[in-house]
Amino acid sequence: MSVDLSHVDLVRERMHVGYDEARAALEASHGDVVAALARLEKTHPPTNDLLAIGGEIMDEVQRLLDRGVIRKIRVKLGRRTLKEIPVSLTALGALTVGLAAVLISLFAIELDRD
Repeated sequence: MSVDLSHVDLVRERMHVGYDEARAALEASHGDVVAALARLEKTHPPTNDLLAIGGEIMDEVQRLLDRGVIRKIRVKLGRRTLKEIPVSLTALGALTVGLAAVLISLFAIELDRD
């Protein structure tokens, strides 16, 4: 069975596994992403240790830096804006947003870009 590369990438990113494991899980699940994630979760339980959290933060920071310059960080809870922070340094802004995104999942964070 052939699987879609975007599905493989999604499973890889979500479960922190290699291409082979993600592809195998998708093939065993007949291309169903949710079933593949559930299958991998059985063999790769989520870890809450500091290294895993640090890795997630670094992945999020890299993703944000790859998308371009961040001008403003807006932290929201529901529709209510809690804090709006102007950002002049891209890396600092990405690090701040990365930390917040990983550690505070209840908040919505919006980024203003050029």
